[in-house]
Amino acid sequence: MRWSGDLDVHQTYWVDPDRIEYACVFNKLEEWDKYRHRGKVVGGNWDQRRIRFADRIGLLRGLEDRFIRGVRWEETEFYQRVLNVISNGTPLWDCKSKAELDDRCRYLDSLFQDIKTNGYRSQQEIAQEENNPYKGEDEITVRIARDGALLFEDGQHRLAMAKLLHIDRIPIKITARHSEWFQFRKEVIDYARMQPWGKLYHPVTHPDLRDILSIYGNERFELIKAHLPIQSGDLLDIGAHWGYFCHKFEEEGFDCYAVESDARNRYFIEKLKIAENKKFTIIYGSIFDYRDKTDFDVVLALNIFHHFIKTEETYYQLIDLLKRLDMKVMFFQPALPDSPQMKGAYRNFDCDEFVDFILENSKLNESTYIGATQDGRPIYRLQAV
Repeated sequence: MRWSGDLDVHQTYWVDPDRIEYACVFNKLEEWDKYRHRGKVVGGNWDQRRIRFADRIGLLRGLEDRFIRGVRWEETEFYQRVLNVISNGTPLWDCKSKAELDDRCRYLDSLFQDIKTNGYRSQQEIAQEENNPYKGEDEITVRIARDGALLFEDGQHRLAMAKLLHIDRIPIKITARHSEWFQFRKEVIDYARMQPWGKLYHPVTHPDLRDILSIYGNERFELIKAHLPIQSGDLLDIGAHWGYFCHKFEEEGFDCYAVESDARNRYFIEKLKIAENKKFTIIYGSIFDYRDKTDFDVVLALNIFHHFIKTEETYYQLIDLLKRLDMKVMFFQPALPDSPQMKGAYRNFDCDEFVDFILENSKLNESTYIGATQDGRPIYRLQAV
């Protein structure tokens, strides 16, 4: 066990409560203090001992019975199971008697009503109101498993209530990280540092990696999302890099396909797909060789097609690809024609010429300029009407 020297162990992370699906199962002999041990990197198989959060002593079902179905506490199976543990001489949640358990239930009633009425507030916000700095550190805590999964550790009632109330995001603290995940996190940081610009290309959506700087932020996703003519369907991202758009659009309800030919990028896209528990399909190799599926509702071609017009061979392969793709809409972002990387290219269209080239060689027949990124590169929506 060792300390992680490059982390702010007091940092608060905001996450969707539904992404915390599993909970740690602690060894009774294991000594752990969520405050004193925060920031440790721990090897071993502790992260393999996990259960579904919903199965923890029937907690979630008990709260559903009480707060969704309106059942009295005493009539819930959850209450009776907890009372049975206490009656057999084992304190639970600082309760040693039925009277203390009833007090606890009344507290849960008031907590649920407060969250329902006022929204989920961070402990830091509550601490400021109560002038209690200690309370500000008492957020829901998780550990990060070797695969990147967020494993619940402490704060079960607040997490369960957030799930029941469909709260979009809640504050959490991270205590321990598995050594294999910590190593992967270091690989991501080292990759960014080795780039000429010292940043990643896209943001990484995993909460433990969001602080790593990237060239592009969320602006392209937000721009495309605002101009989507449909809300679901099959989406193809050509040149997916680490899969950022597939992560984001899967959350919006799309079935996503990520095409990536670079082996190094494929390593990261695979790891991050697992870490985020995503289902999108990764297509290895060149899009020109992919023939399994040609019909897509949405195609993303962002900063990728200019690579295909640099040589005569790939220029004609691009034409063939455009002709065989059956798509409803494409979001297209070209490189600027005076870019140094286009020097000596087989073809070098300006932005309008590139749009016309795509329309001439595909089933799409209308283009709309929807905006530009900070580097001046425009984005177009091309569609069939």
